[in-house]
Amino acid sequence: MLDEGVDSQVLVLVRELRKVIENKGLIKGIGSSTKTFNAYAIDSSYPTPPLELIGGVMTVLSYGYVGYLNGSYDRYMTGEVVFEDVGEFERVITRRAQVRERELAIKLLREKTKGRKGVDLVILDGEIPVHPLPYNLPVEGGVLARVTNVIGDLLDLAMKTKTPPVVGVVKRVRSRFLSVLVNECLPMNDKLIASLVLNNGEYIVLGSYGDILPQWVKINYSDCELRKRCKGSNCNDVKELMNRRLSEGLANLDKVFSGSDHPGLKMLRDIYVVFYKPRNGAPAVKLEIFNPNNGVSIEELVAYLESQTTDTGYPPFLLDRLMSM
Repeated sequence: MLDEGVDSQVLVLVRELRKVIENKGLIKGIGSSTKTFNAYAIDSSYPTPPLELIGGVMTVLSYGYVGYLNGSYDRYMTGEVVFEDVGEFERVITRRAQVRERELAIKLLREKTKGRKGVDLVILDGEIPVHPLPYNLPVEGGVLARVTNVIGDLLDLAMKTKTPPVVGVVKRVRSRFLSVLVNECLPMNDKLIASLVLNNGEYIVLGSYGDILPQWVKINYSDCELRKRCKGSNCNDVKELMNRRLSEGLANLDKVFSGSDHPGLKMLRDIYVVFYKPRNGAPAVKLEIFNPNNGVSIEELVAYLESQTTDTGYPPFLLDRLMSM
């Protein structure tokens, strides 16, 4: 049981949160998976530590996809050599991997539109957007412009071509979006909270980023950051700083969601955040779902992904299959 050894104050919080979620009617049971998907999973990897050379470090980034189509596998794997300054390496290789994965997703969707591949579902390992909203938004024409363009191209293609849902399976969860349910800062990340609140075989749809993020920004700067920085003191200077950051954060979100800045990212508002707890595992799983055409319901997607959950606690088995190639 996950609650064994958990602080009693945390358990009280979890029980109260469970009541809130139940009263809002958000908890649903995961049904049996009845729909068969031609699903493709995309992932990447690189060896660590990198090879140290004079003036920098080097490694090989491998990335690819695997699909399960009508009883047979469709595999593709490629890679590239990455050389970078030591101090910048981890940031550079992580961003490069994220971009390459999303470029592969675009390739798959284009292949589908040409009738070359039957794709019902695209699964990414990690969040769909690369930039955490509303923070660290890229400057138009800056070094991160390529990242912005790739995300925009992926969402735009999925929207225009009536292609299948794109799902991000988030393993490293740092968000505290569940705080919006109680309008105050929860002390733990979403993965741990959801693991304690949900029973096996249950899921909740928290909402879209368009609804969640404005609420979260207010909670983060009016509560989370003050608790961390003030530690019980008045700290008027910190409060003033957080008020400015709150205004900036809300303005950033408005620019993104309205399309006035970074037009390609405006559809991020339509990504839904879902948590489910598989029948065969203790940790909850966080999903990001971009499903602009609603050809498949979130209920069907959760049922399918839960049915594909491996003993690692994460869906789908295709990701495990890809990395074992």
